[in-house]
Amino acid sequence: MEFGGFTATDTVSEAVEYARSLEAWGWDALWAIDSQQLYTDLYVTLTACAEATDDLTLAPGITNPKSRHPSVTANAVASLDQVAGGRVLLGIGAGDSGVYSVGKEPADVDQLHESAAKIQRLLRGEEIEFNGEPFQLAPRRRDVDVYVAAEGPVTLRMAGQVADGVIFGGGPKPAVVEELGLANIREGAARSGRSLDDIEIVTLTPTCVADTRARAVEKLKPVIEPIAYHNFTFSVEEAPQEIRDDLETLVRRHDMQEHGDEEADALAEIGDGVWEYLGDRFAVAGPPDRCRDRLQRLRDLGVDHAMCLFPPDPHEETERFHRTVLEPGELGP
Repeated sequence: MEFGGFTATDTVSEAVEYARSLEAWGWDALWAIDSQQLYTDLYVTLTACAEATDDLTLAPGITNPKSRHPSVTANAVASLDQVAGGRVLLGIGAGDSGVYSVGKEPADVDQLHESAAKIQRLLRGEEIEFNGEPFQLAPRRRDVDVYVAAEGPVTLRMAGQVADGVIFGGGPKPAVVEELGLANIREGAARSGRSLDDIEIVTLTPTCVADTRARAVEKLKPVIEPIAYHNFTFSVEEAPQEIRDDLETLVRRHDMQEHGDEEADALAEIGDGVWEYLGDRFAVAGPPDRCRDRLQRLRDLGVDHAMCLFPPDPHEETERFHRTVLEPGELGP
């Protein structure tokens, strides 16, 4: 099982320092957020990290086809891959804060499917059309894999049909990964004559080691809340009946200007019972043995990579997780 860190920062130097630490610890990847109002530019940040590292895979985590045209994304990824010497992959989804902050709506399933497929073909050296005009990437030097982020059944099936990898955003709870994630990805893969073995499975994984799960979830609140918002924007039907009203309130009160902010007003509005559910569903959190057990269950299900999102001091939190969860076990680097 591979492990990737995640950077969301307003200074490029902080991301570079984190990338160097991940590589020193033997981690596999660094994923960088695409949210132009709140954090440093995705491709500037990853280019600086590419120049500061030798082995780390670098990836947008996660861009979208609405705030950046697919042709622009394909060119940026191909150019970044030149700098990184072939260490790049692309994560793309419907869009979240980066889309809403410019007054647009996230891509629907058909738009995401078309964009991912066109970018994939461009990164394989093919010529495609945009609005009747032929387009091919001159900077491309090699094939770059395209991973599609998905939470709901329809998007998961589409991702399973087209993507080289799927970033499952519905939470790293093993039962949810198996019943919602893998079942739908498998069905989509069959549409294109493939199986799960042909697709890399990544889980979006808020992660924190602490003496208790409650303490770990407390530290992860600004990480989990935007993910919960993204999952429940259109429906809360999959959540327990007794907290659906609370989740609808979370969605209404989420503020894109405070996306991931430790001081976000929405955090104080969420009750303990809701946090208990959100922490169990969306996080690997708690004592080291508990974290290790959940990750082992994910590995046994066939998850290939955990994209780890740590609390707001990611360097310290990642090192603690590495020393107490990964080093004593047989999970990662």
